[in-house]
Amino acid sequence: METLGGDPFTHALALAWADDRLTATEFHQLDALQDALELSNPERAQFEEAYEKSLEDGTATKGDDPASLVEWIDAIRALASADEETSANLARSLGATALRAGITRKGWAKASAWMGHLGLGAPFAEGCWMEGGVASPLHAVPLALAPAAGMLGLLDS
Repeated sequence: METLGGDPFTHALALAWADDRLTATEFHQLDALQDALELSNPERAQFEEAYEKSLEDGTATKGDDPASLVEWIDAIRALASADEETSANLARSLGATALRAGITRKGWAKASAWMGHLGLGAPFAEGCWMEGGVASPLHAVPLALAPAAGMLGLLDS
């Protein structure tokens, strides 16, 4: 999966704007994502203002298909609604898999920030740096973690 922003909400905005328009339905879907990410209204406004600015200056990244917005939001909501230990274990495993493959400084910085937006920055770091032992490798990447896995060079192009 191509990463369409530096965080999960901007990624969703890029998917929503794939066809150069934002519908009321997509706006409400972004509401659901805001809830799943536990973003405050001012935090959401910051993401939206930055994306709007990039739209205005022509630098905005856009998805290929606005229909994938629903799939993306469902993946984030599933991760957010999973029990905390399950989500943390996935993050640890992603970190451990990245360490096994070799982590670049740039990949670490981007993926760490991304995982932080998901509330999984600490367990991701634990997996990367083997805190608490070596975590098991991740054999399949959940959609919600695919952008971070891509930042780490773990996905086939």
